[in-house]
Amino acid sequence: NNTSNCDTYGALYNWYAVETGKLCPSGWHVPSDAEWYTLTNYLSANSQYWCGSNSNYIAKSLASTTSWSTSTTACAIGNDLSANNSSGFSALPGGRCNYSDGLFSAIGATGYWWSSTESSASNAWYRYMNYNYATVSRINSGKSYGLSVRCLRD
Repeated sequence: NNTSNCDTYGALYNWYAVETGKLCPSGWHVPSDAEWYTLTNYLSANSQYWCGSNSNYIAKSLASTTSWSTSTTACAIGNDLSANNSSGFSALPGGRCNYSDGLFSAIGATGYWWSSTESSASNAWYRYMNYNYATVSRINSGKSYGLSVRCLRD
């Protein structure tokens, strides 16, 4: 609930807000799990987006060149921020808000982005990136967490 965090990282939303279809402006939408796959598969298929020779090491290509915690781990997002963002996606580590206690966590260290796809009645899919890792992870979790949202043009 700190406005300076919102100014830098944007707002966090629970999945029920995503489900309304009203978060993005007209002509845009929250990407589905399949659309997230399309993005990550494209990056993995094109070696200019890899770190080193591992096609799974694509997180640096999505991460912004600022606001991430630093890391000494080779190919991690936080290792040499100036080498980030070759895709132009500019992902920021907005952290999350825990629904159980309302506390914010992982700001500057981790980015979480909802998809519009449910995995069950109580969970939905999202993507996750951490400053100390080189991969983009796909996870399903409770719909009540506050996570970031990226809008995709229709």
